[in-house]
Amino acid sequence: MLIGEFARRVGVSTDTIRFYEKVGFYSGSRTDNGYRYYTEKDIETADLIASGKSIGFSLRDILAFSQEMTAGVLDHARAQESLQAKIDLIDERIASLKRVRDLAQQQLDYCRAVEAQELAA
Repeated sequence: MLIGEFARRVGVSTDTIRFYEKVGFYSGSRTDNGYRYYTEKDIETADLIASGKSIGFSLRDILAFSQEMTAGVLDHARAQESLQAKIDLIDERIASLKRVRDLAQQQLDYCRAVEAQELAA
């Protein structure tokens, strides 16, 4: 598939695809007339990029994982350690957000109580 269709299928801009190609995610195979051509394997790579970014990995880390997976030399222990560190960080963020939510709820409860007292008076 050509770059426009590929970009639509994976939900990013053609500029983003070109950037990913420049940094090494895609081999940049081209048709005889010079157009970039992408395959289903490239869609898998795009999915890896999207999921890695959503987890919080840098593009450099995602590229390293991608290259190791392609070469069949993924260091599973390192991958597990990296993923566990991200999970721990996500758990910390969740706990922090819960504390902020609890504070906001307390403020909302206070405002409602004050309003109820004013209406009763």
